[in-house]
Amino acid sequence: MPSSGSPLSPSRSIAQLSAAANEYDFDPAVHLRYWIRSASAILRQARVYDDEDAYDEAYILYLRYAQLVLNRLHTHPEAKKAPERTHLVSLSKKLTPILSRLQELKPIIEKSNAAYEQSQHQLAQRREELAKLRKSTEVEQMHADSADAVDNVDYSLDIRGLGAADHPELFLLQQQPQLSFTREAEPDIAPYHQYSYPSLPSRNITNLPSISSVLPPEKPQKLPSYEYAAESPAIVLPSKSIEHKSIAKTEGGAPLRTVFLPSELRSSFLEIAMPNTRNKLETCGILCGILNRNAFFITHLVIPDQESTSDTCATKDEEGLFNFLDENDLFTLGWIHTHPTQTCFLSSVDLHTQNSYQLMLTESIAIVCAPMHEPSWGIFRLTDPPGIKAITNCRQPGTFHPHSQKNIYTNAKLPAGHVFIRDGLPFKIVDLRNK
Repeated sequence: MPSSGSPLSPSRSIAQLSAAANEYDFDPAVHLRYWIRSASAILRQARVYDDEDAYDEAYILYLRYAQLVLNRLHTHPEAKKAPERTHLVSLSKKLTPILSRLQELKPIIEKSNAAYEQSQHQLAQRREELAKLRKSTEVEQMHADSADAVDNVDYSLDIRGLGAADHPELFLLQQQPQLSFTREAEPDIAPYHQYSYPSLPSRNITNLPSISSVLPPEKPQKLPSYEYAAESPAIVLPSKSIEHKSIAKTEGGAPLRTVFLPSELRSSFLEIAMPNTRNKLETCGILCGILNRNAFFITHLVIPDQESTSDTCATKDEEGLFNFLDENDLFTLGWIHTHPTQTCFLSSVDLHTQNSYQLMLTESIAIVCAPMHEPSWGIFRLTDPPGIKAITNCRQPGTFHPHSQKNIYTNAKLPAGHVFIRDGLPFKIVDLRNK
C-alpha cells in the first residue's frame, strides 16, 4: 500500500521523484474501500507537505495520487459497484488541479536542485582553498617551532667538569651544585649565533652576576593561528522545512514517521469505556490527528457508534465516521480498544482490523488496554514484512482463527518503535455514539 516516507535529498531530479512515486504494490485483493481511503490520505499528506514548502515530497505524493486514480483504481474488481464507483468519481474530479500543481512544482524543484548543486560546488572549492591555507600555515608553524627549539637550548656552563688544578679560581664554584649563566635579554631578536654569553671572571668571583639577574633571550614570535571556519564564506544551502526526522523503520527498512501520543489519552478513554468494562464488553475508539513537519500528532479520540461483545468491537456507520474525518481534515492514525477479560495482545480479529488501518497508513497503531491484567496496556503495529502480507493474504474463515506466521506484530513504542508518548499534548474527545 502506498505511503510516504522521510524527506528526500534536495538533489533528486524530477525523474527520480517520479520513480519514487511508483514505489508501491497495487494489490487488487485488498478491498477497494481501503484503496480509496489510502488515496484520500495520500492527497491530504501531499497538501500538508506542499504548504510546508517540502516540494519534493509533495511532488511524489501528488503524482502517486494521480497514478492511483488514473491507472489503478478503476481496474479493481470492485470498481463497478455502486458505492465504490461514486467515490472513484469524486477522486477523479480532484485530478485537474493536482496535475496543474505538478506542472507548477517542476520548475521550483529544478531551480532548487540547481542552487543546491551550485552550493555544493562552491563548498568544494572553498574546502580546497582552506586545505592549501592549512598546509601553508603548517609549514610556517614548523619554522616557528624550530626557532623555539633553538631558543630553548641550555646555555648554562657546568663548571664542575673543569679541573680545579688548572683553574684554582673555580674551586669555590665547584662547591655549589651547578650555576647556569645565560645571556642577558636584548631588545631585538638576534640569530642564535649572535647571542652574547656572560664570561667567567678571571679572579674576582664575587663579581659574578646573580642568577636572578640573568634573563633568557626573548623567544621569536610565533605565527598567528588561523580559525579556518571563520575564513569560510557563508554558503546558503536549500532549506528543509521538514523538522521531524524518521528514527524508526519497518522490518524491511522503510522509514516510519514519528507518531506523538498524548499521555493522558489512555486514561480518558478508560473512563469512557468503564461502563462497558464493568459489563465485560469491549470498547473501541479511533485515533485521529494531523501531519506536521513530517510527524503525526494524535489530536482527536473519536468514539464511533459500535457493537460490542466480550471479545469483539465492531464500528458501525463507517461512512459517517470517514465523513467526520474528511470534514475536519484529520488522518486516521489507528485505534484503541479494551480487553475487559483478556490479556494485552492482538487477537486474530485485532490483526485483521489493524491490517486495514496500516493498509491506509503505514504508521497506524493499535493500543490495547487490559485493565485486569499486567501488562495492562500496549502499543502495537503489524510487522512489514511479514505481518501485513500474511494478514492481507489470509483467507481463513471464521472470526477467530490461528495464524501460522510468526512475528506478525511488534511493539510500536519508542525506543524500539515510532510512537512517542508525551505529557501535555492537547487532544479532543468526540463521541459519535447514538445516545
